[in-house]
Amino acid sequence: MFEVIVAAEFSSAHALRHYHGVTEPLHGHNFRVEVVVQGKRLRNKVKYLTDFVALEHALQAIVKPMDHVNLNECPPFDHENPSAENLAYYVAKKLKQSWHAAGARIASVTVWETANTAARYRPTNRS
Repeated sequence: MFEVIVAAEFSSAHALRHYHGVTEPLHGHNFRVEVVVQGKRLRNKVKYLTDFVALEHALQAIVKPMDHVNLNECPPFDHENPSAENLAYYVAKKLKQSWHAAGARIASVTVWETANTAARYRPTNRS
């Protein structure tokens, strides 16, 4: 099994709703999003799993609108909590819609809030 990893960063504010019964104070993070795609075979004469550049562009298109905003004011996080878990799920869902490479699939999306804390979403075949 081969894996390709790309990452992107964005800075945003958020406040989790219902955090210990209240909405936590608005605060910011320098988020890092890491996407892992995997597949069993390398493609074409180049012998790669997928094109780094195409995957990076697809990821950037998803995270750019989240840069330097209050996530609580941006769909879908104006209704969903902008937790790292929900951010990872959102990126995976959007990437599944916008990026395709024969023989490769999204294995995981990890969203780092700090250098020491992250949440990871691993899509199943059905999600």
